[in-house]
Amino acid sequence: MNTRSGSTARSADNASPESLTPRHWLYFSLITLVLLSDGMDVTIVAHVFPTLIKSWGVSVGGGIAFVVAVGFLAMGLGAVVAGGMADRWGRKTVLIGSVVVFGGATALGGTSGDFTAFAGWRILACLGMGAAMASGNALLADLIPERRRAALIATAYAGVGLGTTLGAVLAGALIPTSGWRLLLVVAGLIPLAVIAVLAAVVPESPAFLLAKRRVDGAASTDGRGAEAFDPGLRVRPSLAGSAVSVRTVLSRPLAPKTLLLWLFGFFSLGTQLLIAQYMPTLLQLPKPGLDTVQSSTIVGVYGLASVVGGVVLGAILARLSRFLIIGIVLGLAAVMSIVVYLLPDPGFGSLLVVLGIAGFILPSAFGPTRSVLAAMAYPASMRGAGIGVAEFGGRLGAAAGGVAGGTLIAAGMGLSGLFLVLLLPIGVLLGSLTGLRAQSRRTPVSEQAEVGPTGPAPAEGTPERAAAMD
Repeated sequence: MNTRSGSTARSADNASPESLTPRHWLYFSLITLVLLSDGMDVTIVAHVFPTLIKSWGVSVGGGIAFVVAVGFLAMGLGAVVAGGMADRWGRKTVLIGSVVVFGGATALGGTSGDFTAFAGWRILACLGMGAAMASGNALLADLIPERRRAALIATAYAGVGLGTTLGAVLAGALIPTSGWRLLLVVAGLIPLAVIAVLAAVVPESPAFLLAKRRVDGAASTDGRGAEAFDPGLRVRPSLAGSAVSVRTVLSRPLAPKTLLLWLFGFFSLGTQLLIAQYMPTLLQLPKPGLDTVQSSTIVGVYGLASVVGGVVLGAILARLSRFLIIGIVLGLAAVMSIVVYLLPDPGFGSLLVVLGIAGFILPSAFGPTRSVLAAMAYPASMRGAGIGVAEFGGRLGAAAGGVAGGTLIAAGMGLSGLFLVLLLPIGVLLGSLTGLRAQSRRTPVSEQAEVGPTGPAPAEGTPERAAAMD
């Protein structure tokens, strides 16, 4: 038994620092399931809205838009707070607490006696959801080798699309037969089951553990402490910098990069969740006039196509520049927005095909891109805070998109008109991406870089290596 364990440990020690082991794939899978729960929750609530409008007389431009907007603000607050907390108390600890909050609040939302109670539970769930997204991405980035990081973060985000599909299937099956209350209970119990398994299997960030041991005076300077904790992971000693606050990522010379990431997050997630939140309502408007089953089918296909798109995006990001690929995907998103706008007399069949193709492109352009850019922009010692700031921008954008979407629909804008409006945020995203590319050349931060209160120290390694990572 001891011989076998020693052999396994030596095999892990001899593995390439950039290679993926079965442990990496296990961690990746469980964190992806957390993201799946996020996508499922958003989609399920979007399918609940039409029922609340009919049952409680809630208006789209008033009550629904309020819940969507405040919910996204709560997600942003949860993300930025959780990002800083994850750098201080650990990514895994914060992730577990976040999922317990959003899963429990979603389930309890099914007990709501009126719209006020529903709104309260929904806002609490959104607070935990935003925190889970930020801490989950930070933990995944810390557990994955540097060169595989962008690809696996993008691929993990495909879980959000799979959650969209699962949410649509559950909504189509449970709302007509059992009602929206049971749907919310099921939607809340699923992430609670996932986090129970994750808590038992996934380790804490090795970078965080090294930082904590160094602060406690118990860390080994050669990084062997982390290897003893998990032989399948490689962490350089310089990864174990002190935990930093959000203020650090806003200090020079990182401030321009952080602000551009905030802007990118604002328009990317805002645009993505605008579509996700209002697509069932748009499809059930008098034009095109689809029923619940038809709209759920289209949303499910849209989500399933986004899973394929996310996996393809991850595979490409493993080989080519993230800036080039994200720019191309944003361009394709603009093309699909125009196609949906020009679609004549849309019916169920044509919408199923066109929105299925749009689902392959749009969620990949708006969903994982901000997380990929943020995770690669900061070293491990400040990754939680950096991702939290980008998520905060995204959730603020989603709040603005929620208000704008509800207002536009209430004013009479339908599906085609709303897709034409998407050209505006796509243009801003392309401009932000160009600025981020310029910043990455000006202030490269390698995985080895130490970060102090005034910003990162000069990156180690050759300029060619920094350019390759860009």
